Amino acid sequence: MRGRIIGVYALLSAGASQAHPVDEPYANAGAWEITAGNHGACMMQRSYVLRDNGDEQTLIIFYDDQRKGAVLGWGTHKPKLPPLSNALEFQLSFTRTGSSLNEAWGSQSFDIQKIGDEYRFGHVFKGSTDSDRFLRDLASSDTIGLWFGPTLMMGLPLGASDAVAKLRECSSRIAEQDTSGRLQK
Repeated sequence: MRGRIIGVYALLSAGASQAHPVDEPYANAGAWEITAGNHGACMMQRSYVLRDNGDEQTLIIFYDDQRKGAVLGWGTHKPKLPPLSNALEFQLSFTRTGSSLNEAWGSQSFDIQKIGDEYRFGHVFKGSTDSDRFLRDLASSDTIGLWFGPTLMMGLPLGASDAVAKLRECSSRIAEQDTSGRLQK
């Protein structure tokens, strides 16, 4: 899963100085693991095993404070509708328990890659407006959903408030270190 999402992230961070990404543990927040990468971004990831069909799924979120970009990645072994192309439009939504106000993002294009028996989906949020809104919704929502027409392809619990705060902190520190390094040269 990491290889594909890192590849998607590489597009977001074109011009990175090192050819191969390296992840270092940064923090844990609940079920989320936050890691720092050498390409100026941090990522948070959480794995799930679904009770109804035993599918293993992963959510990965990259954030780069300097480039103001975020990437949403989702991996699954048993998608409800196997994709027939290398990209799909999903309706992205966030829900909050006990609230009639839910965040709908409308149609978002996801790149798709199949490796072995796993399908990997990735969407890049470009610019500070979309990236900040995405991270805010991620932190304040109870669930995330991807819809393909009337079919819920993915609906997972989040519990990501503390993880998003750590993700932002991690990326901000990398940005500060990068700026300090450039000033010393």
